Amino acid sequence: MDPSSPWTYARRNVRKILPTLVILTFVVALILAVLTLLAGLKDSALVYAREFEFWTVVLPRKDTRIPAEIRARIEAHPSIERVIDSRNAFIQLKTLVGKLPYHLRAARPEEMEFLLRSAGDRLSEGSLPRAGTSEVALHANLMKTNGWTLGQEFGMDVSEDDWMPGRFRVVGILEGPTPLGLCSFEYLNNPLAYAFSAKLWERVVAVARPGRTAEMNAFLRGIPEVKLYDRERARGEIAESFDRILQVLNFVSGALIVVVAVVVGMIHSIFFAQRMDEFAVLLAIGHTRRRLLRKVGLETAGIMAVSWAAGAAIALAAFGAFRGLYLLPRGIPIPFFQPFAVGVSLALPLAAYAFASFTVNGRLRRLDPVTIIERRG
Repeated sequence: MDPSSPWTYARRNVRKILPTLVILTFVVALILAVLTLLAGLKDSALVYAREFEFWTVVLPRKDTRIPAEIRARIEAHPSIERVIDSRNAFIQLKTLVGKLPYHLRAARPEEMEFLLRSAGDRLSEGSLPRAGTSEVALHANLMKTNGWTLGQEFGMDVSEDDWMPGRFRVVGILEGPTPLGLCSFEYLNNPLAYAFSAKLWERVVAVARPGRTAEMNAFLRGIPEVKLYDRERARGEIAESFDRILQVLNFVSGALIVVVAVVVGMIHSIFFAQRMDEFAVLLAIGHTRRRLLRKVGLETAGIMAVSWAAGAAIALAAFGAFRGLYLLPRGIPIPFFQPFAVGVSLALPLAAYAFASFTVNGRLRRLDPVTIIERRG
């Protein structure tokens, strides 16, 4: 075995390189785990905007009702397959970032079947809401998020902390790629059945023909009397909230990278000072400075690679356990792998390697072996 190889150095100097390994490993693990979680929360929240890939909610701009002539124009457009009368209704979701409203789609029974087919969902348990009742069908992920089971009741008549007036009951569970909640249009539109009906704003769900969602939305934006809640707006509102948090974390991550890079550089500089005799002898017996620079670079790169691999393994193991034991049972489908988080975590050992190499290489280039050997006797 080559006595001057980086592997030989690492094996013989475990105690010296261990502080650097430990610092880098746990900082990498911390950054990767936190950024994976937050970036994943953003992706999991964007799932709730998936329904707008199939339809757009159209609301009146200045009134509680959409004018009949405007509705007729919407129905007649060739990009629109169907227009469904709806009303404002929602449930309260208990997410990791707090309580958030999630809007239900009020529709007639035959329209509920159509919406399910359009979104690729199906009824997996129970039944769809009956016309004229306060029954609700919810996607399984929404049920898991709130910890609900079939038969759960909600509304301000059930809990004063709720935000939806009245009393509603979950009678069906939906499954499929699109989180969706359905309730009865006939119930919400009948003041005799639902006392709060008169205060609910009218809205319609415009369902696009396959592949024509962008065309439909462009047409709807050209109608000054209405405003839209479409895929672009839904995703934008979700992304805006998480992007602000990620900007703060990016700043913290950048500061950590700088601090750790300086600390690692200083540790390497101390290691180098302790190895002055070794490098002086190697230079004296014929080793070139270029070869020694390559040796130091390989040693440093090895430490950084091992630290990042160990930190990534710890982070992914911890996140995987948290995801399986806590997130998925609560209906939070966070992706396991986040390229953005991995990229930021890679910046840490790269910055540390660059700073450490710059510090050590500068001292190695100025090293005078004759002076050191004479001083050591």
